[in-house]
Amino acid sequence: MLDAERVGPSAPLESWWVPTSVLAGTAILVTLILVARRRGWLRRRTGALAVGVVGGLLGLLTGLNSYAGYLPTLRSLPAMVGYPGDTRVSGDTDLPRGSGSLVASIRLGSSALRVPTQTVYLYLPPGYRSGATLRYPVLYLYGGWPGRSTDWLAAGRLPEMMDALIAQHRIQPMIVVMPDTTLGGFRDTECLDAVGGPRLESFLTGPLVKYVDSHFRTVADRSGRALGGMSSGGFCALNLGLHHTGQVGAIAALEPYPSPGGGPESSALHNDRTLVRRNTVTEYLPTMRFAGRVPVFLDWPGRASGSERADNLRIAALLRQRGQPVVTTTEPTFHTWREAQYAEPAMLTFVGGHLGQPTRTPVSAAGSATRPGAPR
Repeated sequence: MLDAERVGPSAPLESWWVPTSVLAGTAILVTLILVARRRGWLRRRTGALAVGVVGGLLGLLTGLNSYAGYLPTLRSLPAMVGYPGDTRVSGDTDLPRGSGSLVASIRLGSSALRVPTQTVYLYLPPGYRSGATLRYPVLYLYGGWPGRSTDWLAAGRLPEMMDALIAQHRIQPMIVVMPDTTLGGFRDTECLDAVGGPRLESFLTGPLVKYVDSHFRTVADRSGRALGGMSSGGFCALNLGLHHTGQVGAIAALEPYPSPGGGPESSALHNDRTLVRRNTVTEYLPTMRFAGRVPVFLDWPGRASGSERADNLRIAALLRQRGQPVVTTTEPTFHTWREAQYAEPAMLTFVGGHLGQPTRTPVSAAGSATRPGAPR
């Protein structure tokens, strides 16, 4: 079973022995080729340069991965393109039978909000498919930039982590929804409602939530809904969660920052001062209104820059001044996926502890779970 305490250090592809071995092996192979050519064992003059270039590139890539922690294991490789074995569904009606956890995907977009159709992944906990009268709380989890909707499945190894924490009774079963906040991998949206462009905040808090609530068995109110994310996704979770406290009952932000930054401010918000202020957490927090109590989990790297640490401490202080409960932690690493991996168990435990429990719903005469006003 996955070690739910420490994902990063236990992941084989993140060991510094990987790039060291690749570079050492490349050096040995190039040396052998050159010696063989000098002694006349090889007649062709090609080979050494190609091996050196390929080996050097592999060493560089594996070294970057050891630093950033994006691909923890070989099983994470296929998830860079699309999660292997995921089940494309439209909702509960076409889920396969079974009782174990499942990664499913839906296709959703909004032409009215200029958001292209994207693949959204859902983790459904053990028992979801066989417990037809249970409704589950939901965590909406955003990745960083650049990235894809598979990031938490690949780098975060979320299915294994959730399975382990649930089996150890450290968290309650819950649904995790993972949308694509980069609209294809390279667009730094910061989950903003862009002026004349994709209105991603409206999509993530509107059509996406409505679809999930109407097609899956969710606790469809703020007591059963949380937002979380890392880096730009951490900013998304914090900013969107504070904008919509009537919809969101908890927030978990890893490596967040207080504003979307100069690029998105100028391009997506057209440098409109009112819009920039609306999306700068430290500016609107002192005077904003809360629809209810919103516990917040903030985690940042211990080796972060002084400004990142100061920003997070400032956000935590402002939240506490407004009477909101805040938990702050740091991790022994830099601003990378490694930080998110270290923080992931605590983040999920925090979210699970502040959301409502799975609840039973009435069963209709036909045997399907219903709730008043729910689409059938």
